[in-house]
Amino acid sequence: MAGGGELWLIYALGGGWGHLTRAAALARVACARKQVRILTNSPYAPQVRRALPELEIVALDPTLPTPTVREQAVQQVRAADPSCFIVDTFPRGLGGELADIIHSLRATKVLVHRDLSPRYVAEAKLRAFVRSVYDLIFIPGEDEGAAFADLPAAVVTEPWLIRDPPHERDHARQPSVVVCAAGTEEELSWYGAVVGALQALDGGVDIQCVAPVCPPGCPQKYWIEHWPASDLYADAGVVVGGAGYNTIYECVAFEVPLIARPWPRKYDRQWLRARRGARLGLVTIVKEPREAAKAAIRQLRHTPARRSYIPINGVHEAIIRIRNISRSERGNT
Repeated sequence: MAGGGELWLIYALGGGWGHLTRAAALARVACARKQVRILTNSPYAPQVRRALPELEIVALDPTLPTPTVREQAVQQVRAADPSCFIVDTFPRGLGGELADIIHSLRATKVLVHRDLSPRYVAEAKLRAFVRSVYDLIFIPGEDEGAAFADLPAAVVTEPWLIRDPPHERDHARQPSVVVCAAGTEEELSWYGAVVGALQALDGGVDIQCVAPVCPPGCPQKYWIEHWPASDLYADAGVVVGGAGYNTIYECVAFEVPLIARPWPRKYDRQWLRARRGARLGLVTIVKEPREAAKAAIRQLRHTPARRSYIPINGVHEAIIRIRNISRSERGNT
């Protein structure tokens, strides 16, 4: 049943870029007709605010201890009293804090189901919880929903993108490499080493290293602070990055080859997503920085294939489905 207000609240806790970017992708389209608020603890919230000032973002301090984050998240959710509560990835909340309050919310409840570790799903008994709580379960990309895909409320959409991809690409682009760097200090150093290897292998290659801070080992002249990174893909010959949700699907949608270094994550199986992309010929998996640099330069010399499909941003379908189910829930009140 929908609550008294018309606020859509998106719970996007989890740190990093992934949860916040998916939330922003949905919110930037939905906010044209609805009040939408994003709740996040990502340290990158200020960059998203600068790029999309029209969004309402409540950013919890990412340095707070976990118990405090849970307490503040619960306070924000209760105070919002949303008509629609949209939870990204973690059905019970990042720390399980939603389990005690979500049943009492007078809201249409929506889960955005990115791939999750089967062990986590089993240990937390998430299938029964999701079935009993959520009115709608989005699988944003058909390979992302192994855990809950068979539940009656599950709906597969196209991947969610922060920008709508162009229907056509100019294949006569300059030979450039975009290095998308983020993550831990060790991971940032890896990307810095990739930039150094690219420079050593081919001093004439155009390099853009997009990152929140200049990675160790990356010459300052190559670093750019910009979000979303997909804005740079129109002029990219190849991207070097991780194998997170946004990087994989944005590269596919913008028709740019990806040299991917899957990173270990507690809940996200990047290696699995990268392997799927590799089987489709869209992703080259690497481990060492020099290996990544060599693969990127090889890719620049290839003539890109013409797109065989027109990419679609799944957030548009998602918004329509949320509106439809919200009207249905109100009708049943």
